[in-house]
Amino acid sequence: MRLPWAFFLVAIGAANGIPSNPPSSYDFGYEHNAYGSHPLSVFKSAAELEVPKVDMLQYSKACETSLYTLLTPRGGATREAQATILDSNGDLIWTSGWRGQQLYNLMVQEYKGEKYLTFWAGNDAVGGHGAGTIIMLDKTYTWFKEIRAANGLDADLHDFRITEAGTALITVYEIVQRDLNEVGKNHIGPVWDCLIQEINLETGLAVFQWRALDHWNLTDSFKEIGGDGEGDHAYDFFHMNSIDKDSRGNYLTSSRYMHSLTYINGTTGEVIWILGGKKNMFRDLSNGTATNFAYQHDARWSGNDTITIFDNGVDDVHRDIADTRGLKLKIDEKAMTVSVVAEYFNPHKIHGISQGSFQSLSNGNVLLGYGNSAAFTEFSSDGEVLCDIHFGPESRFGTAEVQSYRVYKYEWHGWPTAPPSVAIRRNSSRNWNFYVSWNGATEVSKWILQGSNTPNATKESWKELTRTKRLGFETAFELFKSYPRYLRAVAVHSEGHMLGISEPLDKRAVEDQLVYSYGFHFMDYDAWTIQIAMTCAGVLIVGALLRMGFVAWRNRPKAYRQLPTVPN
Repeated sequence: MRLPWAFFLVAIGAANGIPSNPPSSYDFGYEHNAYGSHPLSVFKSAAELEVPKVDMLQYSKACETSLYTLLTPRGGATREAQATILDSNGDLIWTSGWRGQQLYNLMVQEYKGEKYLTFWAGNDAVGGHGAGTIIMLDKTYTWFKEIRAANGLDADLHDFRITEAGTALITVYEIVQRDLNEVGKNHIGPVWDCLIQEINLETGLAVFQWRALDHWNLTDSFKEIGGDGEGDHAYDFFHMNSIDKDSRGNYLTSSRYMHSLTYINGTTGEVIWILGGKKNMFRDLSNGTATNFAYQHDARWSGNDTITIFDNGVDDVHRDIADTRGLKLKIDEKAMTVSVVAEYFNPHKIHGISQGSFQSLSNGNVLLGYGNSAAFTEFSSDGEVLCDIHFGPESRFGTAEVQSYRVYKYEWHGWPTAPPSVAIRRNSSRNWNFYVSWNGATEVSKWILQGSNTPNATKESWKELTRTKRLGFETAFELFKSYPRYLRAVAVHSEGHMLGISEPLDKRAVEDQLVYSYGFHFMDYDAWTIQIAMTCAGVLIVGALLRMGFVAWRNRPKAYRQLPTVPN
């Protein structure tokens, strides 16, 4: 009776469908470099794509699954820096390089009522920051605008934010000559000054500019000058890495090497207050844990009196002096006090030696990206770990082989202009399949496989062979000998209209290796009722056959051996 039970379990599985929420797991081989330092997801229809394979160590339904995850994988183990979008299962939505340049800070931002993908592209080998431009792509992944810093300077990689007024905030670095006596060098030498520029996106002109050297001394820095300030080696004393503008029109900026946040008057440029570091102006109500952040990134206002920070706590020189954390602080600007609201620690105690991000999600959760370490973690508002995901092996964290400057989550709707990609390849069972994927398409609900005897057939001549629900980036159809010579895939929206059509493929090359379908295959894998009905019918048939066999066994003819009537 084990066979009917197997059919019953299949029926239950069919009724429930394929789970959309993957279980948490820990892949020991993945985390210990068994698949290499940059494990990849490989697609038969899009073999050219470089997509990180994720290891989902912890998962909860409380994670924000309605948004996509945006990151920019790069590093010594990658072939080319990528701007990448993943869904909540870690499956690819879109990925692309950009002119062979390094890529940072992929976001979705709004400009004049439209949503755009924005990212920095350029040369990041410029003393820990970058020289490049900001790229904006529209919903079709078409170039919309390239934004440069004002006054002949290069846009830095650390931050780019479009304001509600339609302007843009950009971090900028510039080498200036400075008297270095205060830091122990008796000469004038090169120093990296850090600038905030607010740019008019229509004219490219700066409507506001602020320089760190106008308000900070070199001796306020926690970074030793060492061999910097000599020749071509400028001293990076401040290292600005984020800018935020509040409803009052003032600016909040983070300095990695000052271990501080500076709040700046948006009209005069004067410093209003400083939080953290040697010039801290606030009384810490949390026994020092609200102001002891160091090498921090991504400082933002979250409401009128709350600031969020990715507190690295460490850098590449001081790797083990603290545990990296997300930090939420409550600020009282009248009493000049600060206190810790919440702290967020990765369960594996990752030390984020550089880069990193903190994002407050609309459902109250918090998302941390660990920069130099290929990981991101989602927490509840009170610090409980919900989802913990790696896109590179933990054994290689800190090596910069795979990293992403920030990791964010956003809603995004993409409508690529290129057609879907298709290929005829063998699957793991050595059977021939027709594979289809569509890089960047977010609205595909189903795929239809069509066939025709000519490649340039009219729309009416293409006949539907089968269809299936889109369950991941790539979808496979089994091929049969009875199918027409030419095959193509049609992408279908959830409302039923067509989104795109692939180029046709000729299956003649593998014709002799296909099997006949004998006219029997599901026309719609969504039709669970059909599958359940067929499964139930199978159960009944097997049950009937077993009963018939049992009855036949009971009613079998009996042969008797005659016993002797007298003793031998």
